[in-house]
Amino acid sequence: MSVSSSLAPGFLLSSGQLGDPFFEKSVVVLARHDERGALGWVVNGRRLAGLRDIVKATALAGEVILFPDAPALECPARFGGPVERASGWVLYRSEELGTFEGDIPLGQGLAITTHLSALRAVLRSPSPQDFVFVLGYAGWGPGQLETEVAEGAWLPTQVSDDLVFSNDERMWERAYDRALGGGVAAFTSTRGGIA
Repeated sequence: MSVSSSLAPGFLLSSGQLGDPFFEKSVVVLARHDERGALGWVVNGRRLAGLRDIVKATALAGEVILFPDAPALECPARFGGPVERASGWVLYRSEELGTFEGDIPLGQGLAITTHLSALRAVLRSPSPQDFVFVLGYAGWGPGQLETEVAEGAWLPTQVSDDLVFSNDERMWERAYDRALGGGVAAFTSTRGGIA
């Protein structure tokens, strides 16, 4: 695969062709895509426990004590993908919070990391609307994502930072509208046709 054919960074919008309940109506922000495979996170995954509950239930319990009134603790964690579901990731605006060890650029001034310093920076923020905390990630083996895209399971498109942080239950529909000027039917109705 050449660098020019990489889909990352970008969005992957699932279609009904995928048939995987983990990714039904999902918007994935894709960070890496090369000959070794692909890596991304569902940013509109189902809501899980609140961040406060997750932090209290882990070795990070001290963070609640350090930041007991942090508005970010009231935000829900989201399902980020079926791989390593216990791994916590902070997706944030790198231009606002800076950079952290091991962060992965996502385009549009966004980055994601598992580093605790990013979570602490979010907890210190007086208005933490520009972050998403996800558990788990999505991964594809070599050639797997290319096959799924060719079969119409995913629509690759540009990352939209305002959608990532919108906390909108209709993110998937809005992402299709932006990408195609119409809903998912505009994408799926063209699959399998004759040009």
